[in-house]
Amino acid sequence: MTTTLNPGRLTFISAKNTRPPAPPALLPREKFNDQLHGLEPVSLLLVHAPAGYGKTTTIAERLAAMEARSAWYRLETSDNDPARFAGYLANALRQASGGAGDSTLSTLRDTGFADLETFLTELLAEFPPDDDPLYLVLDDYHLIDNQEIHSGIRFLLRHLPAQLTLVLISRTLPPVGVAQLRMQGRMAEMTSRELAFEADEAQRYLEKRLPFEVSRENIERAVRRVEGWISALQLLSASAATSVEFSDFVDQLEHGNQHVFDYFDELVGQNLSAQQRTFLLRTSILDRFNAGMVMRVMDDTDGQALLSSLLSMGLFITPVDNSALWFRYHPLFSVYLRHLLTCTTQENQRELHQRAADAWLELNHAEDAAKHAIAADDPDRITEVLSIHGRKFFTEGQFTLLQRCLDTLPQEVIARDPTLTLLRAWVAQGQYKFDEVENWLSAAEAQVQASMSADTQRAVHGEFSAIRAQVAMNYGDGDRALALAREAIEQEARYLPTSRVAAASVIGEALFVKGELDEALARMQDTEHLARAHQAHQNVLWALCQQSEISVAMGLLQRAYNVQERAFQYAEENQLNHLPILEFLFRIRSQIMWEWHHLESAERCALQGIEILEAQGERWYVQSYTSLAKVAQARGRQSLCADYIAKIQKMLASGDYHLDWVANAHATMLSYWDAVRDHDAIQRWLTIAPPCNPAMATNHFHQCNGRNRARALMSLGQYQAAQPLLEELTSVAREFGLKTDLNRNHIGLAYLYWQMDERSQALEHMKTALQLASTTGAVGSFLRLGKVLIVLLKALINEDAIAGMELQRTERLIQLAQQQRDFSRAIRISLDEAIIQDIIDRPDVPELIRTSPLTRREWQILSLIHAGLSNDQIAEHLKVASTTVKTHIRSLYQKQNISHRSEAIELAKDLLSKIQGE
Repeated sequence: MTTTLNPGRLTFISAKNTRPPAPPALLPREKFNDQLHGLEPVSLLLVHAPAGYGKTTTIAERLAAMEARSAWYRLETSDNDPARFAGYLANALRQASGGAGDSTLSTLRDTGFADLETFLTELLAEFPPDDDPLYLVLDDYHLIDNQEIHSGIRFLLRHLPAQLTLVLISRTLPPVGVAQLRMQGRMAEMTSRELAFEADEAQRYLEKRLPFEVSRENIERAVRRVEGWISALQLLSASAATSVEFSDFVDQLEHGNQHVFDYFDELVGQNLSAQQRTFLLRTSILDRFNAGMVMRVMDDTDGQALLSSLLSMGLFITPVDNSALWFRYHPLFSVYLRHLLTCTTQENQRELHQRAADAWLELNHAEDAAKHAIAADDPDRITEVLSIHGRKFFTEGQFTLLQRCLDTLPQEVIARDPTLTLLRAWVAQGQYKFDEVENWLSAAEAQVQASMSADTQRAVHGEFSAIRAQVAMNYGDGDRALALAREAIEQEARYLPTSRVAAASVIGEALFVKGELDEALARMQDTEHLARAHQAHQNVLWALCQQSEISVAMGLLQRAYNVQERAFQYAEENQLNHLPILEFLFRIRSQIMWEWHHLESAERCALQGIEILEAQGERWYVQSYTSLAKVAQARGRQSLCADYIAKIQKMLASGDYHLDWVANAHATMLSYWDAVRDHDAIQRWLTIAPPCNPAMATNHFHQCNGRNRARALMSLGQYQAAQPLLEELTSVAREFGLKTDLNRNHIGLAYLYWQMDERSQALEHMKTALQLASTTGAVGSFLRLGKVLIVLLKALINEDAIAGMELQRTERLIQLAQQQRDFSRAIRISLDEAIIQDIIDRPDVPELIRTSPLTRREWQILSLIHAGLSNDQIAEHLKVASTTVKTHIRSLYQKQNISHRSEAIELAKDLLSKIQGE
């Protein structure tokens, strides 16, 4: 017998047949248990992904965690020798199975085998049929290029014993009959899509490695940037020393990172042919590609073969979908390739983008065609795209893309075309550049008068009136907005079919701002129907969002939630999940979730809003950051809340925003400053706060703005100044049916009168607030009061002032307030007779408190001592003389047998924490 498989004397490196050691702070990945155990048995588990996705680590960790028997063979290029391969394979199985394979290994050493198939036949014959399950792991199989070994593996898979599962870990698809195994259901796969860290995993991973807190928003942004690539997250954790550096590093990834570039340089190295390198550089301009697109951009008829050759190299090229016909580059690899493209003078990038624009336009992919026409700086192609698809971009809310297109066109070109003018003006309006709107419209009107008939001029004037109405609305001129919108809605829309829809929307919005809620809701419902008839997706979603906001103003938060569900359903049915308008939807959903104290849902919605707007720029995150700051404060995460407050302040200082956004942000800033007792910040805010006219607060944002001023005054102890302001806001809210604002105003009044020692009025307002909450479902607005809420609610219970649903809500609010962490170092709680009695009645309170009861004033002083106030500060707070304070302190010390202030602080901490549940 001829023996071609005869290695002779074999010496094994033990590490090659040993499961690799676990790295420090290993992250368990239980989600892969089903692939390894518990599903229908398979012959092959194929784990394939580019470098750095934790393939080996994941399999090793899971097999160890599941206490599964495994045989390991860690391959390298020298293992392409079939004899060497056979020896290590037999040794791995022998070690794992307790001796099975000994005879085959001896034969291999002594006489050898005719070929690998004969060797495998003998090896498999040694395995008992009823043995325990065993995993045979061949790691780094992409290093094998010997066809004899590939044939041997195919033979092994055909004859694999039932208890044996082959695990191939590779950067590429191995040529071992994968397609057939997949079709037969005999193979399970783990790819980069499954191996990549999800946000939850990334958070746990980073928390183990970072000495500082990172916001969930930054973690999710990092995961999106690197698409869960574990090596990139590892680099990120090693490179950032602070949360600010972490955030900056994530931002920089979009433009490239030298460490990442070095990694790709080593990975690609000298393995590429000139043709393959050209392929990578030219296709790097594409967000996705197939063989046909490759041929168009490459100007090469061999696109499919080139694509296949690169896929076989295990580079960062992944399928776009399950069809496996369209592909894309990993975003960091794409940045790397584009960097290389800019460093070469051999490629005409403008020509590449022109080819891509033409190819996408032929495929009717208008957005992609527009992006490449912009990159080519080609006004002719941009005009062609806009003439066909410009209206579609607008109705779908693609304002940023429209702006980029229109920015490349000369002003005179736009002014000659009413459609382009309308698109340009609406884009400027959406960017809050209201002065530009009028400039564009005026320039076009000058052209219209010179070249169009009177009838056409009227039509143009009508459509221009629609956008002028929206601008008037944004300036707060509701009467002018209504007049212009009613004028526009009477005209035929010749150039932009949605002009009449926009006018109808402005009418509804104007009525909403004027406080005519029922009529505004009816108008917005009509706008929705009109928009649906025109398939104007942006307008449909806007109308639904407005209906939701009107419902919130009416105090019908559940109805608002249901309207939002309709909007989400519409977006899903029409595949609109990429539209920026959805951020508005997620934002108002987040606000409702916060009000209902569903903090996790509130955070998730805010994060989804940020994800949608990521391409639009950070200035649009104000509302989402406001929600995240509110959630952070409700959870007691002070440093995280402070970070968001700082971001919000920076954005408000550098941009112009609608009062709705500003007032909502200011409310959160004031709540934070009050919690950390930053009275200087509150005082500074009062000097620059937006003007407030409570008599005109007929909508939610003017109500919020007025309430902000009242909150600031109360935080500074200026209760007399805050009282008339809150009272008038409440009167207006009641008159116009602004139930949610009415609810919040009564909460504010309850706090105000409590601080003014007007107990009966405080409790009456709190009782009214609880009654209103039966429809609003308000929780978050109550909890914003902090620990004083416990005092107010317990006082109501003590007086038997509430029953039924209000009592149940009160008890839940007390429980939540007790769980809520204050930012302030000291416990801040106002004491009332009912609260004092509550403390005294507790069985774990020292007997001395019962036998020598403190007066109410002594209780107040005890809490102020604990809060860190000096005697003079206490006197100022209570508005009494310092000598009076000293007298009370002396009495307090005598009653409780206290000799030092530190003992008083400890006593207060113990007693007051009991009532707060801390």
